[in-house]
Amino acid sequence: MLEVYGKSHVTPILNGELINIEVKKQEVLRMDSFANEFMTKLDGKLSPEQMKLVLLELEMFSSNYDIEKKITEVVPYEGCIPECYKVYLVSKKIEGMSPESLRTYRCYLDDFFLVVNKPLNQITTNDIRLYLYGLSQKGNTNRTIDGKRIVIHTFMDWCRQEKYIPDNPCDRIKPIKYEVKPRTPLTDLELEIVRDACKDTREHALIEVLYSTGCRVSELVRLQKSDIDFQSKEVHLFGKGNKHRTSYINARAEIALKKYWLTRKDNCESVIGTVRRPYKGVSKAQIEQIIRQIGERANLGRNLYPHLIRHTTATMSLERGMDVTELQKMLGHEKLDTTMIYAKVSQESLKYSHHRYVV
Repeated sequence: MLEVYGKSHVTPILNGELINIEVKKQEVLRMDSFANEFMTKLDGKLSPEQMKLVLLELEMFSSNYDIEKKITEVVPYEGCIPECYKVYLVSKKIEGMSPESLRTYRCYLDDFFLVVNKPLNQITTNDIRLYLYGLSQKGNTNRTIDGKRIVIHTFMDWCRQEKYIPDNPCDRIKPIKYEVKPRTPLTDLELEIVRDACKDTREHALIEVLYSTGCRVSELVRLQKSDIDFQSKEVHLFGKGNKHRTSYINARAEIALKKYWLTRKDNCESVIGTVRRPYKGVSKAQIEQIIRQIGERANLGRNLYPHLIRHTTATMSLERGMDVTELQKMLGHEKLDTTMIYAKVSQESLKYSHHRYVV
């Protein structure tokens, strides 16, 4: 190893032998750390004579260079993160917010605090407006920007309620308008094509459970075998905010599940499991990938994703006469307005009813 004595000598110790090398004062300050690290790496690989030569060459060659150690560690940003920020996230977790939503909230708020860089009680309405405007300049869509506005508003309103700030500076910012493209549900024919495109019992079971229960993909991820009662046809789901609700399984889904479970060789309790070790329940991303691949094989001419199947369940249920409040309960919607979105797109049902009743 190398040791530095004083400010005018670098004295390497090689196998107990001292090597005195005169160097300039400023070079010691520049070289000592680098030389120590470099020569330590070579210790034991070269003979003492070779080590002497390397050190001399190193000192002469580097005399015309400034050597600085590159800092690669990540320095955490401490800016103006409010003290109550962690308390807010903890409160949301206690209230039952999903891990995915918590990550989204944290990501949005971290970016907001980093850009605004002001103490909480000094953030103004104009600060928030400028932040949102900056997002638009970076190419964010109005839908994304409004989603971030909602997160900021929710946090600021919590701070107001908890007396961290006197009022909510986001109150005066109106919702950002964006075009909502109507989601067209699968037709009866398309649904049958999707069923035919399933390549194995697992994919078939996945499609049938999503369609029969109308569940969210996050709810299916959490669904265990014990949550399904084939005798009563009940399926116990745990949705947003850990809220429990009951949906039901139809004959197609029951048959598909039983066939799929007979093929499984694992002890995993998840309703839909992985096909390779270590066996466990499929993740949200895995379900989305499986559904997308089924859609590609079905050649529908548009993307297939889990929420489209939920949308199809809702629309077809209304078209076949289900009461909208019953559908609200089945889908787990807090507000009836959310369920009414499906009623608005059911134009075929309206046309049929018009021909039937307006004579």
